[in-house]
Amino acid sequence: MLILLADDDPQLATFLSKSLESEGYSVHTALDESSVMNELKRQNYQLIILDLNFGPTDGLKLLEKLRANGVETPVLVLSARNRVSDRIESLNLGADDYVTKPFSFQELAARANAILRRKADPSLNVLRLEDLELDPLTRKVHRGTHEIKLSPKEFDMLHLLMRRAGETVSRQQLLQECWETTETDSNLVDVYVNYLRKKVEAGQAKMIFTVRGSGYRLGAPATGAQSPAAADHEHGVIHLAHRIPGPGSSPQPSGSELTTNALRALIHAIAHDLAQPLTSVRCFLEMLSIRKTPGIQPADLKTIEQQADRAIALAKGISAVVRDSAAADSAWISLEALFNEIFSDFSVLQHSGLLTVQRLWDPSVQVSSSPVLRQVLVLLLSKLTGRNARPMVLTLAAESKDGRCQLELRWRPADSVQKPLPDAANILTRERSTLKEIVFALGGELVLPEGECRIVLRLPGAQALAPAAGFVQ
Repeated sequence: MLILLADDDPQLATFLSKSLESEGYSVHTALDESSVMNELKRQNYQLIILDLNFGPTDGLKLLEKLRANGVETPVLVLSARNRVSDRIESLNLGADDYVTKPFSFQELAARANAILRRKADPSLNVLRLEDLELDPLTRKVHRGTHEIKLSPKEFDMLHLLMRRAGETVSRQQLLQECWETTETDSNLVDVYVNYLRKKVEAGQAKMIFTVRGSGYRLGAPATGAQSPAAADHEHGVIHLAHRIPGPGSSPQPSGSELTTNALRALIHAIAHDLAQPLTSVRCFLEMLSIRKTPGIQPADLKTIEQQADRAIALAKGISAVVRDSAAADSAWISLEALFNEIFSDFSVLQHSGLLTVQRLWDPSVQVSSSPVLRQVLVLLLSKLTGRNARPMVLTLAAESKDGRCQLELRWRPADSVQKPLPDAANILTRERSTLKEIVFALGGELVLPEGECRIVLRLPGAQALAPAAGFVQ
């Protein structure tokens, strides 16, 4: 059975893929909408597992798009949204089932099995790759309208390569599954691959590729490893009409003037991200229990520890957003003191190595002491850590001039992995309007540079006590 897992959280996707594969499924992960659409064109899947919190793509809109395009493949929805209305909307748009996070892996597997039993459509069992079709029930193979006659072993090899289409299958895997042998000096695989090439390709486009030193691959490389794409989504600058006050102006408004809906939206956003690492932790520990493996891989243990640290930091972020703050003695607070207070809630990430902070500003820079600004900064840090599972270096730079403070947050990977981190527009896709409302109330401007891992806040600031100079801590 082929499952397409549409989830943009690499850590959670990895755990779910490994767990489902241990149940006998072949799983391919798509990290963005374009990969989902490409995979459905490239290959015939029996089930789609779709996370509604799918990067810049709204999962419900993607589900609606799939059904509008005539995709009848069953869809199992994953979401941290647990309202009855969310379930009803998903089912009305064509979902076959709905599982809320954090969930038990055994429940997920049971629901997937139930869907596959209900949707026992013979056409979904036919493996398709471009114009090549293989029917496991009738053991017939076609390329276009031409039927290809294969021997039993040739059929078994092609069946395995099609189940793993786009991926490299080693000679050892082919030997083990098709001949039930682990011999390493046999040339059976190479001989039968040549037989297959002559029959499958037969003067047509090449489909079976040799991956030197590794094995063989059927079709073009899979697209799921691509980083989340945001090219089709609006980025750039959010302009606020409200004028930034000049020198000496008092910051407005107080924290009590935040609208109830805006605050609820912020809390919901962080809680949604919290469900991701909690689900990873739960699935990982559950699989350890099921497999009863005596040893644990150090790399896996490190990953799950970092996932737990993310969950702890996000829980503290939720608490910090709704925390009551005592009235400030002054209308202004030094940026240094403000961030010292904020980072106390994120110290677990700094200790675990997931977050390294660099500060670049003059000690004299002062900003509003309003709880509103503190809540905005806590939200931004929570979203950055909640949407990114890799070690990250966060640089905070600020300068104050003529009663204005420009605060910039920049982030980059701290590890050697080449894949970039999510950009600002990707991270704040669903919170932009709420942030616009809040930053507007502060008399400021929010800038999300297109395609960049950077956020700029232009805020009211106290007149600098001394000329700004570079300061590094």
